[in-house]
Formats: sequence, C-alpha cells, structure tokens
Amino acid sequence: MSESEFKQGMIELYQGEVFGEVLFDQMLSFFDEDEYKYKISVLLQLETETKARLRPTMLELELDICEYPESRKMGLDMATVMKGKTWNEIMEMICQAVEPALLRYKAIADITPPKYAELTQYMLSHETSMLNFAQLELAGKTDESIEIIHSQVKNKLPKV
Repeated sequence: MSESEFKQGMIELYQGEVFGEVLFDQMLSFFDEDEYKYKISVLLQLETETKARLRPTMLELELDICEYPESRKMGLDMATVMKGKTWNEIMEMICQAVEPALLRYKAIADITPPKYAELTQYMLSHETSMLNFAQLELAGKTDESIEIIHSQVKNKLPKV
C-alpha cells in the first residue's frame, strides 16, 4: 500500500459524496409523494453529513476539499437519466451504481492505515446502507429501508 493510493482513495470517497449529494438534491423534484420526498431528503442529509465527516481527514492528509466539477456533473447526469422513471426503476439504478462502488470502497478500506481505519470502515458501511435501502425498497419493505439510512443521520429530519 502506498500513501498516494490511499490519498487517491480518500479523494474518491469524498467526491462520491459530492456525486450523491447532487443526485439526491436533483431527485427531490422527481416525486410529489411525501413518502418519497422524505426518503430522498434523508438520503441527501446523510450524503451531506458524510461529506462533512470526511473533511477533517481530507485536510489532515493535505487533500483538497473542493467539489470537483466532474463529480457534480456525474450526479447531474445520473439524475437526468433517472428523471421520469418510476421509484422502483430508480431503486434498481441505485443498486446497479452502488454494487461496483462497494468493491472500490472495500479496496480502499483494505489499504487504509490503522489511524483512518474507522473512517473507511464507516464509509464502507455507509455505502452498504445505500444498497440495502434500495434493495429493501424493491422488496416492499419500505418502513425498514429508511430506518437503515435514518439510523446513520446525526441531524434528524422531521417527517412532515
């Protein structure tokens, strides 16, 4: 493991949160149903909080915390593809996007120095929860799905 590989992995984790934040922000306009709006809001909140959680380590490693335009564009592009699709179609797309990302997150966790292992394990758990959320939604376990995400959010959103 090289320090540069680990740092590149941290950049990927951070920019992944930028991507997710943009995606879920855009998705807020896709549905009129309160249930979906709430779930998307909680997903957005988790992405925002996770991005903020990564910042101290990014700065400690002397890595840039700017949001890369290409990360934002990827989020916008995925949102554009999702727009007009059904909730279940979007959940399928989330599964397809997260499954390969999980492999990369695992690879990053595997090369993490002990000092940062808790953070990268959290990131692996975070990404796994996104996949589990979408899978449970597709299985019709809609009450369980949001609890997986909601349990990770520090600043809880009121259900309106």
